[in-house]
Amino acid sequence: MTNLRIPALAFVGAMLCLGMVAPAGAAPLHHDIELMLDPAAGRMEAVDRLTLPAGAQSLRLDPALTVQEVRAGGRPVPVDRHGDRLRLVVPEGVDAVTIRYGGRLPGFTTGTGLALDGEGAFLPGLGGWLPDPASAADEPPSWRLSVRVPSPYVAVATGRLEEEEREATGYRAVFAEDRSVEEPSVFAGAWTVEERPAGPLRLRLYRHPEQAGLADGYLELSEQAIAAGAARIGAYPFDGFSIVSVPPPVGLGFPGLTAIGRAVLPLPFIRSQSLTHEIMHNWWGNGVRVGEGGNWAEGLTTYMADYAAAQARGADAAKAMRLDWLRDYAALPAERDRPLTGFQSKTHDASQIVGYGKAAMLFHMLEAEIGRDAFDAGIRKFWSGFAFRAAGWSDLRRSFEAASGRDLGGLFGQWVERRGAPMLTLADVRADGDGVLLTLRQEADAPYALAVPVRLETAAGVEDHSVRLDGRQVTLRLPAKAAVKAVSVDPDFDLFRRLAPGEAPPILRDVTLRPGAERVIVADGDAAEAARALAGRLMDATGRESGDKKSAPLLLVGTDAAVARELARRGLAPVPAELAGRGSARVWVSRAADGRTALVVSGADAEALRALLRPLPHYGRQSWLVFEGAKAVDRGVWAAGDSPLRRVVGR
Repeated sequence: MTNLRIPALAFVGAMLCLGMVAPAGAAPLHHDIELMLDPAAGRMEAVDRLTLPAGAQSLRLDPALTVQEVRAGGRPVPVDRHGDRLRLVVPEGVDAVTIRYGGRLPGFTTGTGLALDGEGAFLPGLGGWLPDPASAADEPPSWRLSVRVPSPYVAVATGRLEEEEREATGYRAVFAEDRSVEEPSVFAGAWTVEERPAGPLRLRLYRHPEQAGLADGYLELSEQAIAAGAARIGAYPFDGFSIVSVPPPVGLGFPGLTAIGRAVLPLPFIRSQSLTHEIMHNWWGNGVRVGEGGNWAEGLTTYMADYAAAQARGADAAKAMRLDWLRDYAALPAERDRPLTGFQSKTHDASQIVGYGKAAMLFHMLEAEIGRDAFDAGIRKFWSGFAFRAAGWSDLRRSFEAASGRDLGGLFGQWVERRGAPMLTLADVRADGDGVLLTLRQEADAPYALAVPVRLETAAGVEDHSVRLDGRQVTLRLPAKAAVKAVSVDPDFDLFRRLAPGEAPPILRDVTLRPGAERVIVADGDAAEAARALAGRLMDATGRESGDKKSAPLLLVGTDAAVARELARRGLAPVPAELAGRGSARVWVSRAADGRTALVVSGADAEALRALLRPLPHYGRQSWLVFEGAKAVDRGVWAAGDSPLRRVVGR
């Protein structure tokens, strides 16, 4: 999960009048489901009338669920079951198979699998609660779902809400999806439901009792974000949007719905950052599905939601986000890099750096190359051509080519199909009459075709230029209207590139992404156990505890006095003066003269270290933090050094 340019409310009604996208062709498979949930007992019972072609069929169903009966054409159908796999033969001449099944499901844990207990229900569409035919792999089914829960529970599902009844004894609702989107996901909880109509759309918050007062902010922002997306892309593809409070500490997007952890839903950053990201996914990922050849949807969603919101805050905020993406990439070990065609989903921080950050930078560079009007025309063409279909990077490229009249094969080829990025060098710069003579170089396995921004700081102000760098080096003269004082290359971080030394101060990810990082635990008893658990949570890959590899990054975790002794023993700098004595725990990254990076976590005791288990892994872009318990009371990034991409011009 993770922001979107918000238009004035005056435009909302007009945008929402666009309504829903018309249904695409009917899906080849169809479920008609009757689902009964008893959260208090942890049980579910279901009947699924499933349209399947005749012949041998293989279906997946969670092993915890018992198949009670399968019938077709009024007759029993034999089933061969092994683990989660059901095998059966659909007779010729029947139009549906009816499967009756049920059982107890596990309760809620920290994961995001099937869960059903007194806190409610969490049944993701492909989680195994619904028979999933192997023949549906390429084309999601259409479906109709009737769900019942006893009082005081309420249920909600993806899809169009067609009916609902509330009675003293319970709740019943019917949801449906006629288009090829995805299997239904179902949730239940003892919620209060708050609703905001927005033209033809129904916006809802399914909240827990302690979350009173959140509805206005969440639903108003949802209305604005949907309107903004419709204005730029095309009609919102679903009949509403629901925000659902769930027990696990998650932020997950589904068609027309987002499930957000009960504990984090009240946090301001969830509403300001994550909500609009999930709404944008209703176009990219849910509306247009990700096809073969890499996941483009996360990068496009990040660019059109998170980055658009940064742009709305101003040029400095947008620049800061681009720099964050480049700092992340600077921390990524070369062996963990991959092309965008190799990214499928976020499984760890390393994959997010490529699939979200690099991909978003590609769209930023593309918009700079073809212009905002052509970019938006390409987006609209892509949406109109592929709504409720699967699409890939090549389909995106062709949409932008048609809108811009440009051949974009080279641009997409170098950023989508290649891994890596160039590093720029300002090799030489000197005054030359009323301008400057400069030499630019790039380091890469093969040269990239780049439009490099160059800024001249002159006696009369700033002049911006774009320089073509298609080979390893170019020398050229840039004219200026006044005497040039300094030259900066890509000063606003508009290119996806490896940062030059001095542009990338050390951050936590410089250590946590390194598979070979050395782990050192300096604590005793409970504190040692807490330190070891924290070290395991921090590392995005398997590291080594202790060892003597002098060049490997170092992760040092322990109690204050023991950490101070270990730093002194290793000849490393002590806790920075600006952090000393503050909070219950201090975290900082340093880089030694020999280039070795150290991440140090120093806590007062076992409790202080345990308090960091959940929050600290989320601060990978920081250089230092001060914690009071589990709360980061101060944090920041060390100041960058002098960039070698800025040179003062001597005359």
